[in-house]
Amino acid sequence: RVTACRGKEAATPTDAVVQFYTMRDAIGVQGAPTPKELAALRPFIADTLARGLVFADSVRESDKRRAPDEKPGYVEGDLFSSVFEGSTSFRVMPTLSTSAPYVVPVEFTDERAKPVVRWIDTAIVIVERGRLVVQDVRYGGTWDFANKGSLLGQFVSTP
Repeated sequence: RVTACRGKEAATPTDAVVQFYTMRDAIGVQGAPTPKELAALRPFIADTLARGLVFADSVRESDKRRAPDEKPGYVEGDLFSSVFEGSTSFRVMPTLSTSAPYVVPVEFTDERAKPVVRWIDTAIVIVERGRLVVQDVRYGGTWDFANKGSLLGQFVSTP
């Protein structure tokens, strides 16, 4: 299943987002990707996002060493969408911009929740080394416990 995602390069920003989320679902990432999971995601993400995810993994590992009896940061939950529990399906919508960075809405559904929960996050796609890759995910969930801001924003300190 994972190898099916590695076919041809994305021809459109929408393709890039479909490939990224298809791989995320195929490997079942929880929390920050492990080095092996990051290697699987790497063809679909920008260098800046990859560095952020490496940082998150290093925080998790450092937390484990520092306080082995406590839950480390970035150990669980879906970092790639607004909902901690993640989604059961996604549908990539038409790109909202005609030039990079491309803004690509993604509708997620969590059918495990009753009632079913739907939300829209936005993938930001750029061209890097001639390839379309996901640079960031802007969270669109509006409820209290939704991830806020953006995925990349979790790893960038603000003054």
